[in-house]
Amino acid sequence: MILAAVSIVSCGNDNNDQPKEVSIDFKCTTSEINFPADGGKDIITVESPSKPEITISEDWATVEHIAIQEAQNSIYKITINALANPEDKERTAIVSLKAGENSAEVKLYQSANLIIEVDRESVAEAEKPFPAEGGQRSIKVSYNHEYSATATASWITIDETRSLQDGAVTFSVAANTSVSSRSGSIVLSPVGSSDVDPLTVNIRQEAGNAQEPLNLTALNIAADMFAGINIGNTMEVPGGETGWGNPKVNELYIQGLKDAGFNAIRIPCAWDSHIVNAANHTIDPAWLDRVSEVVGWIVDRDMYAIVNIHWDGGWLEENVNVASKDKVLPKQKALWTQIADKLNGYNERLLFAGTNEPYQSRQDQFGTSEMGVLLEYEQAFVDAVRATGGNNLKRTLVVQGPATSIDLTEKLMSRMPEDIVDDRMMAEIHFYDPWNFCGMEKDESWGKMSFFWGKDNFVDGSDRNSTWGDEDYMIGQFDKMKKQFVDKGIPVIIGEYGAIVDHSTALSGSDLKARHLASRAYFNKCVSQFGKERGLVPFLWDTGEIFNRTTGEVKAKEIVNAIMEGSQEGTYPF
Repeated sequence: MILAAVSIVSCGNDNNDQPKEVSIDFKCTTSEINFPADGGKDIITVESPSKPEITISEDWATVEHIAIQEAQNSIYKITINALANPEDKERTAIVSLKAGENSAEVKLYQSANLIIEVDRESVAEAEKPFPAEGGQRSIKVSYNHEYSATATASWITIDETRSLQDGAVTFSVAANTSVSSRSGSIVLSPVGSSDVDPLTVNIRQEAGNAQEPLNLTALNIAADMFAGINIGNTMEVPGGETGWGNPKVNELYIQGLKDAGFNAIRIPCAWDSHIVNAANHTIDPAWLDRVSEVVGWIVDRDMYAIVNIHWDGGWLEENVNVASKDKVLPKQKALWTQIADKLNGYNERLLFAGTNEPYQSRQDQFGTSEMGVLLEYEQAFVDAVRATGGNNLKRTLVVQGPATSIDLTEKLMSRMPEDIVDDRMMAEIHFYDPWNFCGMEKDESWGKMSFFWGKDNFVDGSDRNSTWGDEDYMIGQFDKMKKQFVDKGIPVIIGEYGAIVDHSTALSGSDLKARHLASRAYFNKCVSQFGKERGLVPFLWDTGEIFNRTTGEVKAKEIVNAIMEGSQEGTYPF
């Protein structure tokens, strides 16, 4: 019930003639009081030479107390108490004040007691997931005011609303022919009044054409992933996928990735900015539909898709610590329950990744305590997905090492989360070493940008040759992950890699430009080849530089060609 605000305004004296013997003016500073339907108290202030006589025209309002605020000036504070209004219409009363020849009136108003209530058992039944074939149910309603029932989704139809004080809203759900579950709601709203909050009943329906399981283990899937790529700076953008300059993902773009040779696509996703109810972390159904649409375009082409919770405002990524976990864990569980439930119909060509780069910005603070918290977050992810049943019981799940750093992962991640199914889990790290070459955009006090990588691409006498992180370093880092995970039957995803900064426009001379572009291509080739040879599946980070996001055409052919060459030369050890 929305409480009406109490409004107090000044009023004048109904009798302008003051007795000559009265030295104090009679004045009432209140002309009306508005009470909410559930009653309450308010004060009438009167300046009077004597204690005023008070009568009230209706018995739902009474005088509770009269106090003299200032005896010298004879200011009286009169407390009026209003009982709760049981009626479905507004009611009024008059407070009459009199002191000698002087008098005033104060009007009292009380809001109607409008009621729209639903039977909780009928709501619980209505909110159970409908089967794919649909059906009909009813919501029992008690009310004393006219109301409307509105469905928020076209597949929900209001069949009947009985206009009785104890009535029902009967509704039907159409058959679901899509591969994903869907959500909508029925909203019950008072007609012509804002004093009663609308009531919402959430309606869910199971997927219609759930894909048959392929019975693929994590190793089977990794072995089948030839080359992977990210749809970067798009669906992880807070609030909308076009917010950072890229167009919405379309089928031509997805087809272009496949035509170029990629058969695995990582979809970084934001969810926090699409929450429509913060109290229970409810994700906007329209956003779930949109993610499902993009996943469908990928798996329908026999490609693999990875959906994650990306940086997403940092609610998890920046809070991998004991002090934050009581707040983070319920949200992690709630979001993954909804994501997994929505996408349950897809088979094992869809993978889920629980986080992105946990505590990447604070990796210098990552110790055994933070690793313990991260494992709790990842366990919540695994448990939430498995609890939804269906195809999610066989889905491969990807868990991230601390900050997705190879060195921290080797040092701290001694175990994986527990799982109720075998051989359905992968680990994930990212690789942007040497950062001076891969991602640095300006010289810093701790180091300078490098433009040339790989000894065959070095420029004699240049201070822009990469001074660390060569091919042997890359092989050594990947060997660490092979020993820690792959040799134990756990594939590893290189969720992001790439020489992501193009410095060719800042270089003078065609030879220097060519050396720089060759360095970038060679770096990507090495990650593709050396990674696969050690059981690591590489996913290139692209934000629109490599492919035209509208047409799917290749923009950076030298990079794509190098990745395909490295992917062809590299052979998985499983």
